[in-house]
Amino acid sequence: MRFFNFLARNISYTFAVVFVTVIFGSVASMFGLFLGSSFILFSYDKLLDILIQWLPVSVIIASSLQFIQFGFFTPVKIPALFKSHRLINRVYKSNMMVTMSDMKSMYYSFSDFILHNTVASVVYSILTGLILTGFSFYEYYFIGAINMAEFIVLVRVALLSTLIVIIIYGVSTYLITELLTIRERAVVYNELLKMGIKLGPRILIGIRIKFFFFVVLMIITLLTFAAFMEKSHYYETHKMEVIIGYFGLSVFTTFILMQINTNSIVRLLSDLRRVTTTIASGGKASVEILSLEREFAQIEFGLMEMAWEIDDYRKQLETMVEQRTTELQSALSDLRGRDNLIQKQLDMASVIQRSIIPEKIDDWNEIKFSARYIAMEKIGGDFYDIYQLKDNKIGIMVADVSGHGIPAALISTMAKITFSNAGNKYDSPRRIFQEVNQSILDHVKTQDYMTCFMAAIDDEYNVIFSNASHQKGILLRKDKGEIELLDTGGLFIGAIEEARDTYEEKSTRLNYGDRIVLYTDGITEAVNKDRVDYSNERLNRVVLESKNLPLEEFSSAIITDVQKHIGEAEIEDDMTLLVIELARDEAVDIVKNSKKLLTTHQYYESIQVLEDGLKKYVNNQKILYNLTKNYFRVNNYSKAIQYIEKYLENDKRNKFAFYLCGSCYYQMLDYKSAIDNFEKALELDSNFVNALFAQGMSCKKMGNSDLATKIFERVINIDTDNKMALFELKLLREKK
Repeated sequence: MRFFNFLARNISYTFAVVFVTVIFGSVASMFGLFLGSSFILFSYDKLLDILIQWLPVSVIIASSLQFIQFGFFTPVKIPALFKSHRLINRVYKSNMMVTMSDMKSMYYSFSDFILHNTVASVVYSILTGLILTGFSFYEYYFIGAINMAEFIVLVRVALLSTLIVIIIYGVSTYLITELLTIRERAVVYNELLKMGIKLGPRILIGIRIKFFFFVVLMIITLLTFAAFMEKSHYYETHKMEVIIGYFGLSVFTTFILMQINTNSIVRLLSDLRRVTTTIASGGKASVEILSLEREFAQIEFGLMEMAWEIDDYRKQLETMVEQRTTELQSALSDLRGRDNLIQKQLDMASVIQRSIIPEKIDDWNEIKFSARYIAMEKIGGDFYDIYQLKDNKIGIMVADVSGHGIPAALISTMAKITFSNAGNKYDSPRRIFQEVNQSILDHVKTQDYMTCFMAAIDDEYNVIFSNASHQKGILLRKDKGEIELLDTGGLFIGAIEEARDTYEEKSTRLNYGDRIVLYTDGITEAVNKDRVDYSNERLNRVVLESKNLPLEEFSSAIITDVQKHIGEAEIEDDMTLLVIELARDEAVDIVKNSKKLLTTHQYYESIQVLEDGLKKYVNNQKILYNLTKNYFRVNNYSKAIQYIEKYLENDKRNKFAFYLCGSCYYQMLDYKSAIDNFEKALELDSNFVNALFAQGMSCKKMGNSDLATKIFERVINIDTDNKMALFELKLLREKK
């Protein structure tokens, strides 16, 4: 950091950041060269000598241009190329002294600088590849050192190496730039908060993109090793120094990037805990680590909103205290105010925690859900969720975090994000438990842990389940009128690393009418005034006695019986109940039959099946939605609009339905109606990239180029690699 500060003070801040990232870019170039050269199957030494000869020159040329762009010649009055970068350098030189009018633009400049540097790393990586290709052509055409076949091999190596460098250098640039600019971004953001400007943190990417990069890096490493071994087999010789060098470089690169990423997340979680503790104690909250990831930024902003409301309330309290005339009245008012302040803090924390628990769970195929959640305090440690897993499976889980209050809420929030990320990669409850266990061990340095029961269900209603020391699941068999207990081995999640080897999986299958009852120990261990537990035996009995009740009444009957047992005693733990029922729905069969016809491109036959089904099940939402998609496929947009608008009369929470409706209007050239529907989809999900891009295209078609440009720029802020938005922006800017 001393060397970085030296460069930032004596040359320019933007150059100092770029210089550090370029060092990693040089390592990435060597990594790319290893991969590219691993596929050379003839004239290996000769071609590798040429690559080693010209690669440093290519890197130096591209790096020099990048240094100049980002302010290398600032000391000689030749500033950085972009205005925002010049503003960053000027403010940094003045020890972060910024005028009130420039504060917001300064914050955006520091935040967007990360994106600018990342894009520049990609551009100059491509330039390096082009320069290297040019030198290869020079060796072939002017010097004659290589023949045409060897030149083609060199070009392929340069292209492959450039692709790998773009991936590694681009992500490493993002991670390093984010790390180096943390302090400055936080300083400017806190100043904005002090001025009363309630600005949401800048969001660039989602955290899952970072983890996906390491998966790609692992795949690249394995592919390169395979290429080395194949080449060694081809030549019947083993270049151990090359293989060892490659592995040393890959391990070093991966370790450094993992350290940067892990430290970034750990520091962020520690800062979130500090902010929460400060708010809980009534202090003035400010962030020291400002995340650019969507998930963490939303949590940070939620905590800041809590702090703002508490601060407003504190000011009102101070005014009220000043109006008191006696010490006793003043003391009573102060105590009342403090109690209200604590309750308000808990209320706000409760709002944040409740946001991670789904209020209403939509049906999935023929599976219906019913949930009940009763917190002992305003902030609890229980949570449940439904996830879309890989291979069109659905994940259902109920968890119980040890302890209560804000720490438990923070852990449950982090666990929800981790479960969601793991569900995008795996469809195995056992594998998901292993991922979440490691994540909690890595990021939560307390003695807190979590129990969990999770089940994965596929289209054929096969169930794979795993239990991490949670309450056993209850499977109520409708046809037999019996219950089966669902359980596996498995230790607590987040307790010890060795727990990963204890998780097991078992399977079963649901029949129509079957129900799965999942719950937390707050139900079975609920005690009455005589300290008698409710017990598993009583729960099983109530499940059997209530088996013929409709789903919602079934859930209510269980909770009512628990409350009857508790009586006048106080609730001592959170209570969560989640019931899943496989209910016969012939409309789902109709939809499935229509989808089978789609696989053989029988579009009109598929439509006819759905039309016949709609006559039998009038206004069925599933049939209406699928009819819309089928008519859209055959370009009958007026029919598609007719059905999707009928669907939206009863479901205004489906962002995809509004997007589909807008797309139909777009195809019919009714751009105003299209924009209205895309806007409704964005009200449900402001980061819905497809709807946002379609809205931009509609504005462009209506001739509103300025608004279209702003919308496409917003798309890029959410999805930096959106090629369609980048292309449209390029066209719009060229017209100007």
